[in-house]
Amino acid sequence: MAVDNLALARTMQRLVAWMDKRCRPEGFIQHRFDSPPFGSAYVCISPGEQSPFASANHNRIHLCGTAGGLTDDGFARLLKLFDDAGVGRFFVWVSPGPDMDAVRGWLAAAGFARRTHVAYPTLARDAGQPPHVLTDLEIREFSTEDAARLAGRIDDSSWPDFRRSVGATGMTHFMAYDRDRPVGSAVLCAFEEVGYLCMAFTAESDRRRGAQQALIARRIEKAAALGYHALVSETLSFLKSSLGNLRKAGFEPLYDKEVYDSRPD
Repeated sequence: MAVDNLALARTMQRLVAWMDKRCRPEGFIQHRFDSPPFGSAYVCISPGEQSPFASANHNRIHLCGTAGGLTDDGFARLLKLFDDAGVGRFFVWVSPGPDMDAVRGWLAAAGFARRTHVAYPTLARDAGQPPHVLTDLEIREFSTEDAARLAGRIDDSSWPDFRRSVGATGMTHFMAYDRDRPVGSAVLCAFEEVGYLCMAFTAESDRRRGAQQALIARRIEKAAALGYHALVSETLSFLKSSLGNLRKAGFEPLYDKEVYDSRPD
């Protein structure tokens, strides 16, 4: 599919802000900018989520290069937001945009280092026909009533964002079941012009049973029914099964986000 990477990156930045409102715990702070000196930047400050792992630390600055008029002074003031909030470790996520080298220079001067051992690909495909999947699992849409019924049966640490967002407008949740036992979960977000596939999780003991392939296919089918023609997903390069499942379903990599750590030591 033909895609304008900058336009998609800016859509994904807005999507992240939209999802954070539905998924982050109480006490988180959002800052959204769309003019100089801050450019088109989105900042999430979540003091209770300061993991050393970028994918689990939601203290983040999201940039699309210098899009929107980001300057070096504006960038420095974005960093100061975390000092003011008492957050010691955070990450800068840089998607395709203008003057990428300028942003990389500001990051290096501020002591950030890029996470080079893992890539963060964004993939897309047209909605179209979902792939045919063979599995003995049943895929069902998941409701607030289902969440209440399963309370205590699933380890919350494995799916907090999924649990917090059940019932949110624009988000459809799915669960893979072995009879009545939940073994996998995933979400489809309907946002602006894209359907976004996210929050994929499978219980370790039930992997290699086709749960995620079936959940991908069901979400493609749902997106088409909702009238969405462009589908997007993201993963980590070292999650080979996740990346492989998306590629099998027709998703193609468009770009990698660059992720920078404020405390590379």
